[in-house]
Amino acid sequence: MLWTLRPLRLWSLPCRPPPHRPFSFTSSRRLPNVLAESIPKPPSFREEVAKAKKLPSFTDAVRNVPIQNQVLFVVAGSAGALVLGAHLTNYELFKWWTFIASSPQDHGAHVNRPPTTEELARAKYYAFGRRLQGTLASMKSSMEQFPETLKAMVIWSYVQVFQPILNASEGKRMCWAIGALNCAIWVAWRVPRWNALMTRSFTHNPLSGKSYTLFTSMFSHENIFHLGFNCLALASFGAAASQQLMIRYRKVEEERGILSEPTPKWHLLALFISAGLFSGLVSHVAYARWRYPRVIAQLRSAGTSSSTLRAGSSAASSSAPSASGAASSTAKTAVSHVVREAKEGTGSLGSSGAIYALFAITALGFPDAEITFVIPPWIPVNIQTGFGALVAIDLLGALRGWRMFDHFAHLGGALFGVFWYYCGAQIWYELRSWDLPVAYFLHGDKLKAVRKPPAVTA
Repeated sequence: MLWTLRPLRLWSLPCRPPPHRPFSFTSSRRLPNVLAESIPKPPSFREEVAKAKKLPSFTDAVRNVPIQNQVLFVVAGSAGALVLGAHLTNYELFKWWTFIASSPQDHGAHVNRPPTTEELARAKYYAFGRRLQGTLASMKSSMEQFPETLKAMVIWSYVQVFQPILNASEGKRMCWAIGALNCAIWVAWRVPRWNALMTRSFTHNPLSGKSYTLFTSMFSHENIFHLGFNCLALASFGAAASQQLMIRYRKVEEERGILSEPTPKWHLLALFISAGLFSGLVSHVAYARWRYPRVIAQLRSAGTSSSTLRAGSSAASSSAPSASGAASSTAKTAVSHVVREAKEGTGSLGSSGAIYALFAITALGFPDAEITFVIPPWIPVNIQTGFGALVAIDLLGALRGWRMFDHFAHLGGALFGVFWYYCGAQIWYELRSWDLPVAYFLHGDKLKAVRKPPAVTA
């Protein structure tokens, strides 16, 4: 046990009582005499509530949706995608020019001039075929101990998988790669613990103020039917659009000079990203500057007071208009949708906007082609007629406020596709010409070492 030693007080002795002092005695004159009247009264609950910061109204929050950062992001992202695609195309030009110049007799090309687009495509096709054949030969050698039935099954499966890949164009292969990425993100949606992350980062909600979701949302599909339809449309229109891009580019080559294009896949990928970003931006601006103000106008016309439009969970329960009738029901439905977007974070997603751009290029480039919709009655129609009908439906849906699809994104993608059909080849040629010295400086040293023709022996 620990004891604390304290000095003894005189009055603590039993022989001396402690001194008596009145309750009001104050030993020091410097301490003020506090009166009961000078004590401040505690504020009432009503006064404390009045001092609280006023919550922003739901009307102000919807009216002030930002668009500046989104516009800058789309401009920078589109420019970056196009410049990077042009650089990768020039890189492949020098890479395969080096490959052809090392053995020109095998490819029927001349060393003293750049290879044409057809020569580059032929060299790439045979090189890819030989690589697949080498892989098949190594598989056969590694399966010597296997039974003949199993060996034949493995070889047959390999041929069935890679023969269509070899025969497909490079534009279609790029569409397959984009579709594989879409499927991977769709699988991520199936993980329950990732749903909050996927909703936050792979859907674009105009009320969130985010910009990067304009890019991530174009590869995101939450519904299996949406994913399947977009992948099917991407494989169909993407392959046709890549052919049209090559045709338009060759016309520009004839006018401005030969600058061979070894592959259309980087052009197609840059177009897909740029069209997806632009369509998402059109949807963002349309909701921020037209759709949401229209909802507020409907609420005001229905007689809803601004005090009932508060942010948070109270808005969802107190947003019902006081007036009755059709106007009241329309306003209630509209505001509940906007509040649900603000509260739950729901937004647009999918690559439909970029696919509409590829659809527009295909329709303008191949006007005599026919398409068949996946919905009954499966009657073939002219591609331009079908494209015009879909655009008319999207325009009507945007004006009527239909929310099953993002009609603004569809219209933005179609507009970008029309623009790229008429001006894209010139822009792509200028970008490649601007990047050509940079690409040659970075990758042309190998080409200079093999440009001399090999010695011919008798």
